[in-house]
Amino acid sequence: LVHGAWNYLRMCKLILYSFYKNICLYVIELWFAIYSGWSGQILFERWSIGLYNVIFTALPPLALGLFDKSCGADVMLKYPKLYKPSQSGELFNVKVFWIWVVNGMIHSALLFWLSLLATKHDVVWMNGMEGGYLLMGNCVYTYVVVTVCYKAGLITNYWAWPTHCAIWGSIVLWFLFVIIYSNFWPVIPVGTVMCGVYIMLFSSAVFWLGLLLIPMVTMTPDFVFKVVYGTVRKSLTEAMRESEIRQTDPTSLFSKDAKSS
Repeated sequence: LVHGAWNYLRMCKLILYSFYKNICLYVIELWFAIYSGWSGQILFERWSIGLYNVIFTALPPLALGLFDKSCGADVMLKYPKLYKPSQSGELFNVKVFWIWVVNGMIHSALLFWLSLLATKHDVVWMNGMEGGYLLMGNCVYTYVVVTVCYKAGLITNYWAWPTHCAIWGSIVLWFLFVIIYSNFWPVIPVGTVMCGVYIMLFSSAVFWLGLLLIPMVTMTPDFVFKVVYGTVRKSLTEAMRESEIRQTDPTSLFSKDAKSS
C-alpha cells in the first residue's frame, strides 16, 4: 500500500512536470514567431533544443519519479486516511492537467517577454557591443533551465541527496555545455554560431541580473500560491508532513479531520 501510494504520487508529478517543462521551452518559439513577424527564424541553437530533454532537464523528473514521497512509510501504515488522495484521483485529473498546462504557458510568456524587455536594445555590454537574437536565445534558454529546476524543487516533498544533485546539477550541466560547446569550432566543425558565445554571455551584466531576477519573478506567483493555499487550505497529507518534520504527535490532526468531515 505504501509503495503504491508513493508510486502514484511520483508518476503524477513526473507526467505533469514533463508536460510543464516542455511547454516552458517550446512555446517560447511561438512567442518569438509572433515577435519576429512569423519569419520562421528559431530563437535557440539547434543542438541546445535537441539536448533539452536528453541532458539539461532529464534529471529532475527522474528524481521526482524515484525519490519523492508524501509521508514516511511508518506514518502511512499507521494512518490509512493518508491514502485518500491516491484513491480519489486528486493528484491527476483533467483539472489538474490543465492547471499545469496553463502554468507552463504563463511561465513561457514571462520568460520570453521579460528577457526581451531586458535585451531589446541589443546593448548588453558596457562597451556597446551587441549580440543579436542568438545571445538573447541563450539568455532565455538559461532562464528556462533555471526556472524549471526551481519548479521541480518547489513541488518536491522529500529532498534526498540525489534530488539535490539532479536539480542543481542540471543547471551546472547547462553552463558547462555553453562553455565547452562554444569552444568546439574550428577544432570540431559543429556549432559555428555558438563560437565564443560563452564570453559574450558571461561578460554581460544584463545576463547575470536577469539570471537573478527573471526566474525569481516567474516563480513568485507559484511560491505565493503554495504558501497561501498551504496555510488556508492545508490538506491532511501536508499537515502530517509538517508534523513529521516538527516531530509532533499527529493524533490531533485526525481527530480534527474526523470532526470536520
